[in-house]
Amino acid sequence: MAKDYRKTPFCTGLVPSEINSFQKNRFRTGFTLVEILISSAIIALVLGGVYGVLASGIRVWKEGSRSGSAERRERFFLERLSRELRDTFPLTTIPLKGAEDSLAFAALEDKGIVRVSYFVNMENFLCRRLQSYAQSYKKEDEFEYVKLIPGVLALKFSYCYLDNGSGDYKWKDKWKPEEQDSLPRAVKVELELKRESEPAVKFAKTILIPAGTGEQRIQLGS
Repeated sequence: MAKDYRKTPFCTGLVPSEINSFQKNRFRTGFTLVEILISSAIIALVLGGVYGVLASGIRVWKEGSRSGSAERRERFFLERLSRELRDTFPLTTIPLKGAEDSLAFAALEDKGIVRVSYFVNMENFLCRRLQSYAQSYKKEDEFEYVKLIPGVLALKFSYCYLDNGSGDYKWKDKWKPEEQDSLPRAVKVELELKRESEPAVKFAKTILIPAGTGEQRIQLGS
């Protein structure tokens, strides 16, 4: 009598040889080499894309951070210079002396009357030097200074004076104490900087000096 395979635990309708093959294949859980290589390639592509996005984001963040830090330094310099010039006053022992690329004047600090100087050093740093009233009688080069802003391409000061001939206010590149009876009416500062991986940027600001009239002791050009 023929055995009824439909009553076996594997009611699949398969013949015995097919059942044995099915049972063996049920327990095959590994991957072939081709499957592993394909999976590895897909994972590598996904990770590469994720890394590229993260690296780009980090680079943009760093550039933005550097740019923001540079702008804060420049804004702080202009605000400090504006405050100091607005508070300056005529003083014969510390007269305001201005060249095209440097400026020195009297100011009030916590320690009392001081001499403040701004200039660009040989390393193209915008620098600030502070001298006490007693030190102001000595040479500026004998005292240390603080580096404020790197990468200075150009620094230019201009000084507003009252022309004796026309009675109009005009600008000049130097302010010599022996030619003036007072402080400049205003000082204009122009700053050009070179930042990393960025084009040069320019800043300009005109600062009014409340204590200055810009009057001349002599007629310029005479």
